Amino acid sequence: MAPPQLQTTIEKLPDHLLSNILVRVPARTLAQMRSVSKPLNALLSQPSFIKSHLHRSIETNDEILLGFNNFLSKEVTAHPSRSPHLELPNFIKLPVYDDPPHEYLGHGLIGAVNGLICLSYETNDGYFFQIWNPSISALLEVPQLVRLGEFENKLRFGFDPYNDDYKIIRLAIFVEEPDDYVLVEVFSMRKGCWELITERFPAYLWISGEDKVCGDGHDGRLHWLCHDANEPKLETIVAFDLGAETISEMCLPFVNSMNRRNVIGVLGGKLCLMSCLKDHECEVWLMNEYGNAGSWAKHHVFSEFRANSVRLWKTRD
Repeated sequence: MAPPQLQTTIEKLPDHLLSNILVRVPARTLAQMRSVSKPLNALLSQPSFIKSHLHRSIETNDEILLGFNNFLSKEVTAHPSRSPHLELPNFIKLPVYDDPPHEYLGHGLIGAVNGLICLSYETNDGYFFQIWNPSISALLEVPQLVRLGEFENKLRFGFDPYNDDYKIIRLAIFVEEPDDYVLVEVFSMRKGCWELITERFPAYLWISGEDKVCGDGHDGRLHWLCHDANEPKLETIVAFDLGAETISEMCLPFVNSMNRRNVIGVLGGKLCLMSCLKDHECEVWLMNEYGNAGSWAKHHVFSEFRANSVRLWKTRD
């Protein structure tokens, strides 16, 4: 509990003035301030204040969240990159079950969007999920997603700005020629349930490499880099619109991906492609007009670049 003098001072301030002050306070400090008084806690819980604080944080914060599994202790940690050095006070222990309701086979981070972190837990029966807001120490338990036989699962997390909703996407991929098909299921945080949508992911496309896209999901779209099952050198980008719940394809800036290692991401709010050639030259392409394959423009070229793969993102201009 805060000292009585501080509590009285805070309660005397008009709400609009107090909001204008608190919107500049770091989220971690706001979480600690919730215990000062019930009126202050109510103010910090207002959707309008949460949106204002989130908008300002996005505009002024360059933090990057890094996550990894510690397989010895089965703890999952996240690290805000306030400095180039990882310091112990910046480590956040994610709320992994100490005593899980089911024996689980693995767990991890699906994604982080607008300050919310989505965690997954795989069991023999299916998947459990949590959506965590560390700034207010709030945790949402998501209904179990049942395992579907021999399906391979791809999981993603994103924000639907059209419906002001957060969604988890599951692609259930069944590979058994000639009957390959992909089911798409969506969990809506607003509705609180899973739904199987009629839109089908193209079965002739296989998701290329690691199923992660940096900075993805914040603007109402998710993306996968895919290759044609019959022509591996032909790659395309598949986009899922979280609002309309529709799937579309977009061409890369070049036709043939042979001898290229491609990674997609988001750079400066635009869809980005980094393409590394075998001669250690890497190209960075930006799609200047979303959805228009003719708007791809080469942004950077790196020579003698010897990294196996990279991810690119920029939090703001």
